[in-house]
Amino acid sequence: MKALHRRTLLALALQAAALLALAAGLAGLSWLDPRSQPTLLVLLDRSLSMPRQPVDQAVQGLAQAVQQAGGRLQTLDFAGRVAPAVPPADGSAPDLAQEATHLQAALEAALALHARQPLAGLVLVSDAHATAGDSEAGLRAARSAGLAVGWIPIGRPPPRQRIVGLLAPQHARSGQPVRVTAQVDGARDRPLRVRATARALDGRSQAAQAEVDAQGRAELRFDALAPGAWVVEAALVDGQDATPLHTLADAAVLDVQAAAPLLYVQGGPAALADSLVRGGWALQRVPAARLDGQADALAGVRAVVLDDVAATDAGPRLWAALDIAVRQHGLGLLVLGGDRSFARGGYRGSELETLLPVLAEPAAMDQPLSLVFAVDKSGSMGQGSGGVDRFAMAQRAVQDTARGLGERDALGLVLFDAAPRVLLPLGPAAAGQAALQRDWQASPRGGTQLAPGLQAALAELAKAPASRRMLVLVTDGFVDDAPLAELRARLQQDRIETIVLAVGPDADVAALQRLVGDGGGQVLRVNEAAELPRVMRSGFERRRARVQQGAITVQQRQDLPFAPGRFADWPPVAAYAVTRAKPQATVAVQTESAEPLIAWHRAGLGRVAVVTSGLGPWAPQWLGWRHWPPLAGGLAEWVASAGQGGTALTVTDNADALQIDAEGPPGDAPLLRVDSPGAPDRPVDTDLLVPGRWRARVPAAGPGLYTLRLTTAQGTQRHLHLRRPSDEAQTFGIHPALAAWRAAGWVVDANPATLLRAPAPTADTPPPDRSLLLLSLLLFLAGVGVDRSGGAAALWTRLSGRWRRWRPGLNGRSA
Repeated sequence: MKALHRRTLLALALQAAALLALAAGLAGLSWLDPRSQPTLLVLLDRSLSMPRQPVDQAVQGLAQAVQQAGGRLQTLDFAGRVAPAVPPADGSAPDLAQEATHLQAALEAALALHARQPLAGLVLVSDAHATAGDSEAGLRAARSAGLAVGWIPIGRPPPRQRIVGLLAPQHARSGQPVRVTAQVDGARDRPLRVRATARALDGRSQAAQAEVDAQGRAELRFDALAPGAWVVEAALVDGQDATPLHTLADAAVLDVQAAAPLLYVQGGPAALADSLVRGGWALQRVPAARLDGQADALAGVRAVVLDDVAATDAGPRLWAALDIAVRQHGLGLLVLGGDRSFARGGYRGSELETLLPVLAEPAAMDQPLSLVFAVDKSGSMGQGSGGVDRFAMAQRAVQDTARGLGERDALGLVLFDAAPRVLLPLGPAAAGQAALQRDWQASPRGGTQLAPGLQAALAELAKAPASRRMLVLVTDGFVDDAPLAELRARLQQDRIETIVLAVGPDADVAALQRLVGDGGGQVLRVNEAAELPRVMRSGFERRRARVQQGAITVQQRQDLPFAPGRFADWPPVAAYAVTRAKPQATVAVQTESAEPLIAWHRAGLGRVAVVTSGLGPWAPQWLGWRHWPPLAGGLAEWVASAGQGGTALTVTDNADALQIDAEGPPGDAPLLRVDSPGAPDRPVDTDLLVPGRWRARVPAAGPGLYTLRLTTAQGTQRHLHLRRPSDEAQTFGIHPALAAWRAAGWVVDANPATLLRAPAPTADTPPPDRSLLLLSLLLFLAGVGVDRSGGAAALWTRLSGRWRRWRPGLNGRSA
């Protein structure tokens, strides 16, 4: 009875233990099942840019750390492709396409594994240099799945010396030298030389070479390339024995276009024009005096250079035509300073100034001005040639010129015929400007007596304090018996600057010149009365304009918009016109007082640049400077290269496509056609982002030359883009995108202990532990066996007895 009781208790205990093991397994508790251990998946980049030994060492370190943390490590190799889950049946190594890196595909494979069996974490061992796919999309998907991504950055160290890039102009002109800058990085322990070759599509080639300077730059020059696309490759060699050190294939593309003339208007020596001609540029050189007849010629040139040209050198028709050509047709404009430009050239408030990136600085505020106008109102001023009222024009000229005075200036007006009349006594300019706008209560009549009128004006100026004094005289008559020597002496004694406007063909210019003498005055001839307001204002502003002189230090503030961008050791300039940059302008070169020397902006479709010191007498040391050729040619090339369509194009190489961004005047969507390697010329749709900005995506057909043609209402422009092969052998270091991914929170530190502690990122019930289920089954069966066999002891007794009976028989048969 006791044996039965013991047998029952043992069976019940075994079955109870079986139930406990089953409950523990179903509840998610783990024992010996490896699936219940937290799993860390490691994606190993096996592309050619990854050094094998450091990657293997990183895996070993991870394995030890995961084991210590009580987890399980699983690895997955990838490159351009991801290793298959099942190895090839023939035992061969899988083809990972090691010449590429596809991070997105690796992350998607990890997410597929995570969907089947939740992972505790993920670690990527890579240099982050993806050549295919969208890596950021893969990282965002991992984050959405709740899967933490750690990263171990391993990259191949760069060679001791290498070419990191070529800086080449986007466009070049046929017949002109093309300068390309190679940037070399690495040790400078020996002489280095860069050898480059430019190859045209028809097989023609041209070689160039240059020494690498102390800044790691080699300035290469290709002479007179024919029109077409030229692909440039470069090699770095030892400067002594020509040992190859590094090669950069398909490094840049040059779009060489047929030469188009520049309209060069010169008001002075024109050193830039001489330099451009030597460089192969086609110029139409025109003296400033003939500028007015060039309005119709603007359609046949790519850019206009105004070298020390005054606004008075042309009339309204020319300036209106120039404005339309620049803003609507993309004509380039380069304006150079000098004695006849900017404020001295009457730019302030002119139509020309509206195109420029700078404003002619107003009058110097450190010295107030006392200004008296003396206007002839004799009968001959009533009517001039063409029926124009000279006196009315003089009145308008005085009003316009007076607007240029400041609040600290003083203003007066004297009218004279046979006798003088002080219409406006010398007083504050603000009150005088308002009074001049009212009716002058005067009409032309009588003869001309110059001396009394000048004496009245001088009497008004005598009231002025010891500051700058100026007299503006307007007359169309003869200087009869006026005591010129006495008047000139009075002007000089009182230090009065004089501007005389001689109106019409009958004005006695020679006598007026004797009046002002050779010192502080000038005589301006006004042939047509309608020109009087413009000539007076220009002459006044030119007289009062600020021009800084001396040995003026030059500072480069920003990169220039052409290669190489920056120059070292700028020589000083001798003078420059003081201007003020407009808000939208870019000032690249300036003085120590932060006043512009070289500035530019875009006016409509056209590029406009100014050099306030000019490129001649005011900057003599620049002409002999070693950087003079790229500076002179770069300025001309930049303003002339706005593109016939007038739309700015930017092409970005993405891993699987080209991204094309176009920016231009709002309107209809541009028409884009792309000719790519292996795919003929075809249209590509553009998407409107905001008014005036479009974007297109072109699936990449592989490395090579892409030709883009963009058509807008302003015309068609061509853009060449060279897509370099994804050469893993040229990839070094860690891609900068990894830092941005860390900042965005898509990547964390690859700490196995931290990643394994992360909760399983899934809401599904974890799989039962197979070891506990097996234990539960064994205990249950053991309990059943105990219950039915009468106990383990009885079961053992019966089994051993039967064995003793069978053994003799077995032995006899075997004998």
